[in-house]
Amino acid sequence: MGISLYTKLPSEIDADCPHRLGYGTRWADELPPALKDLVVAPIRFDVHQEYELQAERTWGCDAAHQACYSAFRLLQTQLCSDDDEVFFAEPVYAESITSWRLVDERWLICHTTVTRFDEESVHTRFSVSDVMPR
Repeated sequence: MGISLYTKLPSEIDADCPHRLGYGTRWADELPPALKDLVVAPIRFDVHQEYELQAERTWGCDAAHQACYSAFRLLQTQLCSDDDEVFFAEPVYAESITSWRLVDERWLICHTTVTRFDEESVHTRFSVSDVMPR
C-alpha cells in the first residue's frame, strides 16, 4: 500500500468529478433489497481506474469519513476474428467483488464471476466478514 504525498480535505473535493460526489455510482445495485436498511450508506466515492486493464476500484465513505463501501471490477478480453481480417475484443472473464459495511461493523461481501459469456455462466455468492476485503 502506498503513501499519499498530498491528501485533500473533505472541503476540497473536486466538484468536477461526478464520482466523488456519488453521481452515477450505483452502489446498491447488487445489494439485496431486504438488506438495504442494514448497511451504512456511502455519501462520498473515490473511483480509481486501471489504465492497462479493464478494471476499476471504488471506495465509499460515510459522513464520518469511514469506509463503508468497496467495489472491484475486472473484465478480461481476448482478440478474436470472425473473417481473419477484422479483429475485435471478446470478453472471456469478468469478476466483481462488492462489499458493504453493515450497521454492526461487519462486512457483507458479494463475489460474482462470469466464466463463459456465450453461455451466460454467472456465479454469485454472498459472505460476511469481520474485515473489509482488500
